[in-house]
Amino acid sequence: MHDYVDKLIIIDKPGYNNVDIENLALNYVVDVDYIICCGDIDTSRFPKSKIIGNKDTGAVNDKYKLYKKLHKNFLMPDTYLVSSMDEADEIVQNYPDKRFITKPVNGSGGKNIKWFDARFEYDDKFLLQEFVDGNSVSTSFLAYPDHSTTMVTSSDQIIAPRGLDKSDFSYCGNITPCINHIDKLENISQKIARMYKLVGSNGVDFIIKDNKAYVIEVNPRIQGTFECVENSYNMNMAQAHIDACSGVEVQMNPVSSFCVKLIVFSQKKACYDLRNIDCVHDLCDMNYVYDVGDPIATLVVSDKILENAMSRTRSLQNLIYNSGF
Repeated sequence: MHDYVDKLIIIDKPGYNNVDIENLALNYVVDVDYIICCGDIDTSRFPKSKIIGNKDTGAVNDKYKLYKKLHKNFLMPDTYLVSSMDEADEIVQNYPDKRFITKPVNGSGGKNIKWFDARFEYDDKFLLQEFVDGNSVSTSFLAYPDHSTTMVTSSDQIIAPRGLDKSDFSYCGNITPCINHIDKLENISQKIARMYKLVGSNGVDFIIKDNKAYVIEVNPRIQGTFECVENSYNMNMAQAHIDACSGVEVQMNPVSSFCVKLIVFSQKKACYDLRNIDCVHDLCDMNYVYDVGDPIATLVVSDKILENAMSRTRSLQNLIYNSGF
């Protein structure tokens, strides 16, 4: 349908939050034909006529609204909207056999999710959520205007950067494809897509525990798995997203390889020379000074054998760390 499309891709970079990125992107809105939003972006700030994808995502991005709508139909961790740590502490004391985390009402990438600590204080309302200890898995699917869906893949999520604070819940990458729980996750994802009338590329994050799938979040946009999907299935996810939004059915290719995506975070304040390291993406200038916890680069490694891809990723990660100066 779209023979020529200028895409405005909204990307996360060190030192920027969502509002900063939205403000920068708004400078280019007049110059582009269409907009594809990536990340937990406030779509209401952009012209609906130019957005390819879900145009109203507030009810999905608000994690408490999502919980209130879905928890009666799907398994989800107990979630409470609270105004203070005293209120949260009272709830925690009523469930001595459970562990809890706190998270912002809006947000993505696992940012600002922490273990419950009564000594900490939020400036605004926040979520207190039961912690479910299991495997983090996400789905990627294409949804069409007629509410049908095409399952793309499920993937294992990599949570919390190796070597940093173990209380960190940051999203750090994916491994595709994930071969377990596919039918169960596909069925849940399809139902959620219909409930929210989603279109284009979307995903659902799960925790799998004791063969039970807990819904954690819904991502009404192209997900962070897109590089992995493109490599594993030899496809163009941006084109697939555009086609699905236009009602053009996307034919999936068979799996061609395993793919590992790993966001490498700095363990010290340093610069990094990545010029001779393979498979690195999302680079800053070599003289950029990273603080502890800043993302340095993204590794994307593919191989026919999963163990080879994972081993290669670990080796490249070590090369990145050793390049610091």
